[in-house]
Amino acid sequence: MEKKKIIESLTLMDDLFMEVVLEEQACTEYILQTILDKSSLKLKEQRLQKRLPNLHGRALVLDCLCMDDKGLLYNIEVQNSSAGAIPKRARYHAALMDMHSLKKGEKFSKLPESYVIFITDKDVLGEGEQLYQIERVIRKSGSLFRDGSHILYFNTARQDDNALGKLARDFKEANPKEIQSEVLSHRVASLKEGKIDREGEQKMNVLLEKYRKKAVEEGIEKGIEKGIEKGIEKGIEQGIQQGLEQGKNHLANLIGRLLEAGRMDDLKRVSYDEDYREKLLKEFGL
Repeated sequence: MEKKKIIESLTLMDDLFMEVVLEEQACTEYILQTILDKSSLKLKEQRLQKRLPNLHGRALVLDCLCMDDKGLLYNIEVQNSSAGAIPKRARYHAALMDMHSLKKGEKFSKLPESYVIFITDKDVLGEGEQLYQIERVIRKSGSLFRDGSHILYFNTARQDDNALGKLARDFKEANPKEIQSEVLSHRVASLKEGKIDREGEQKMNVLLEKYRKKAVEEGIEKGIEKGIEKGIEKGIEQGIQQGLEQGKNHLANLIGRLLEAGRMDDLKRVSYDEDYREKLLKEFGL
């Protein structure tokens, strides 16, 4: 019953669920067509959870990296926290995409046009826009500096009566019958309502396990941090061990309390929102 409630509460703003939804390429196409206002856009290929290594710095795992039939690259990222969508992160995504797009000896003119698209829960940039389109410009003339790199922020908190507003509502809708896009509604329903084969059911079980592990791992990390702080006085090694056990026990108790209370939205949120997790731990006196 708890498993069913969690699945029913999932939305496209849950990045792990979004990953499963986008396995159907038509869903990715529809999202890009709507955000970019390109109804003719067709994808040639896509990779989910694509890892871009960097020998000299931090690597990245992209939520969705895809290429259209004209060779343009797109990176779609679902970001529920403002910290995960800061401008410099968008810059780094674009930089690593560029680094992995050219082979040795290829001319820079072969560098493909690219789009980094952050789909955000809140208005991260704070100017009230529905869609932010960031381009480099020549400051004096205001002309575009046509380097082929584009960054977009899709603010799902603003839900105007237009195509983007409908997509924003679909991203936050848990009931597939209320999702207005036919392709998204069909895909979400197939995952949530059991209209899938054993492989599909297995994917949903794996998804739920990922949510559980994500919450536990982040809780343990927080516990270790607290343990280290205490360990300065009582011994680092002992402090880390105490923090580890404390993180496990507190998070396990919190998950149990939320399940008993039927608070499925809160159970999802603690897997990615550290501040909210701390708030709930205090609420339950853990």
